[in-house]
Amino acid sequence: MAVFKSIMSNFLSFIMAIVLTVIPYAGFELPVIDNAEENCKMTAELISDTHLEETELLRPLFLVVGLKNLQRAKVPIDAVVIAGDITNYADEASLARHYEIFSKHSPAVAITAAGNHDIGHVGDRGVTNITREEAKANFIRYNNEYLGIEAEDNYYSYDVNGYTFIVLGDEVIDGGHWDGMDITEAQLDFLDSELARATADGKPAFVVCHWPVDGMNGQEIVYPDSGIELDKNDIKSVMEKYSNVFYISGHIHGGIKSEAAADFVGFANVEQENGVTYVSLPTYGIVNSFGNPASATGMQMEVYDSKVIFRPRNFLTNKWFTNAVYTIDLTA
Repeated sequence: MAVFKSIMSNFLSFIMAIVLTVIPYAGFELPVIDNAEENCKMTAELISDTHLEETELLRPLFLVVGLKNLQRAKVPIDAVVIAGDITNYADEASLARHYEIFSKHSPAVAITAAGNHDIGHVGDRGVTNITREEAKANFIRYNNEYLGIEAEDNYYSYDVNGYTFIVLGDEVIDGGHWDGMDITEAQLDFLDSELARATADGKPAFVVCHWPVDGMNGQEIVYPDSGIELDKNDIKSVMEKYSNVFYISGHIHGGIKSEAAADFVGFANVEQENGVTYVSLPTYGIVNSFGNPASATGMQMEVYDSKVIFRPRNFLTNKWFTNAVYTIDLTA
């Protein structure tokens, strides 16, 4: 409802963002996945908000088709990152389906964060009758088994090709809540120590969390009052202590925006502030807003010695949005 109200109050910007993104002034690539340049050190496919629902047929099918397309990639795929809301109503059947799909069809390891729909939305529409604590425990159990790790809480780190992904999660304090997240000092300390380790040799580090940071990537316009509140959980100051930190989030269902659309609406999928790069992913499973409305969209992230490139694309059609590519130079 909050997103719908935001769209209605910014209707002109919403429509113009779609138009300016769909117009192919920079062209669309044909269906071929070969966009990595030479000497690419790691390629990760980034998606979010698949919203799998055991009784809904199309979203699981879209995910399977997208992963099968990745199997035909002409460049090595090293990881697939899912920035939360993997299920719609936190039911165990849909959670199991997520890991089953990735186990069978993903060309690379899946690094998954949990979102508010995976923990906070238990009981919605009568689908589940578990508590938020039980939903969180289910996620930890399934994710640990899939990755072969022993995380004790709803956050963990995972290394791919010598690069670290630090996944943050809702710790469900005092029963938790529907749409937000809670972070303890222990998780902030974990983030600090993992960033220190991951960036010690000058490499970039990638923080994955479902929720955007307050004020970044249009959060206050698209989905007000539903980001990480810095007065309660100041992850920004922790990340700003280190160089080459990338923060990858979903949640707000903001579509891919061309450079022209980003200039028009005043926010972009990729933004930088105080040395940290913030990446907001579109939803894979549901219609997007303030940009290309198509589902099954995400980004390919390519990591090089001196830069990181984000190339938005559609995983079903294999179209690349070349009018929305971002290159971020790494600091020495």
